[in-house]
Amino acid sequence: MFTKCISCFGLAIISVFFACLFVENCAALQKTLRHYEIFHKDDVVHRVVKRGAKHSTNPFNIIKEVEFTTLGKNFRLILHPHRDVLHSKFRAYAVDADGNETVVHMDHDSFYSGRVFGELESSVRAHIEDGTMTMSIHLPEETYHIEPSWRHLPEAKKDTMVAYKASDVKVHKNEAGATPKTCGYIKEGLELEDKEHDDTLDNELHAREKRQSDQYEYTPTKTRCPLLLVADYRFFQEMGGGNTKTTINYLISLIDRVHKIYNDTVWQDRSDQEGFKGMGFVIKKIVVHSEPTRLRGGEAHYNMIREKWDVRNLLENTSKMVTLCT
Repeated sequence: MFTKCISCFGLAIISVFFACLFVENCAALQKTLRHYEIFHKDDVVHRVVKRGAKHSTNPFNIIKEVEFTTLGKNFRLILHPHRDVLHSKFRAYAVDADGNETVVHMDHDSFYSGRVFGELESSVRAHIEDGTMTMSIHLPEETYHIEPSWRHLPEAKKDTMVAYKASDVKVHKNEAGATPKTCGYIKEGLELEDKEHDDTLDNELHAREKRQSDQYEYTPTKTRCPLLLVADYRFFQEMGGGNTKTTINYLISLIDRVHKIYNDTVWQDRSDQEGFKGMGFVIKKIVVHSEPTRLRGGEAHYNMIREKWDVRNLLENTSKMVTLCT
């Protein structure tokens, strides 16, 4: 998944164009994963353990148990609804070819968090719709992922899911035979780098000395970054199955996983500092392009029909979304 984050009136924009795990058939899936298993939603047992007498926004007002077996392991999950990644003013929209937005109403109670029964150091993030699950299960020794089969296997039977371990994802090497550590980037102004190199070293030494002499603790006052998620038509078709609500739910599930990683991370300048944690994201708005954008002569748009994009041109066209920064 390629993303771009733009600061605009305090709102971060993440534009989603491709999926992290983009495959088209069984052969391609085997190239991406060392092992995976498929199971049907009828193989999953759902039980409501607790239901409050009255409707409540308390996340523990409803507790459900989900149990299934896959990848040689029996999973018994204790889940409750959660809206951690949704802003209080969250809105979702479908956009047509002419840029007209239509509000999409969502069922927020289909997202869950919880734990694995009997596992103290475990966590679960899940979206369950009509018995089909998109889920991440974190255990100390492994992380398990579950997704609808149609997203990766177009010929898969209806209502089936793919399960795989994070350790079974194959890491592809680059042309030099090395494993890429980061995404590529473009660095401009190389001709100025040598001139500024000495000044940079002096500034870094001064800053390091100042940090060592000034012992302080930083307590962040704002711990959530509001996001605007934008799915183009290709993402809508291939990862959302041509369904607006499915696309929106998938985007929320992706950010939910990222939010947990950030929220659990301890941020610190040095190992001898306590640091701080609890930083994360909230989704304020989601825009899904249900049609390719209709263009005038000579125009370029990130949502136009195009087989391949140059990364720089794609990011530049995305950054022109001034009307979305409201």
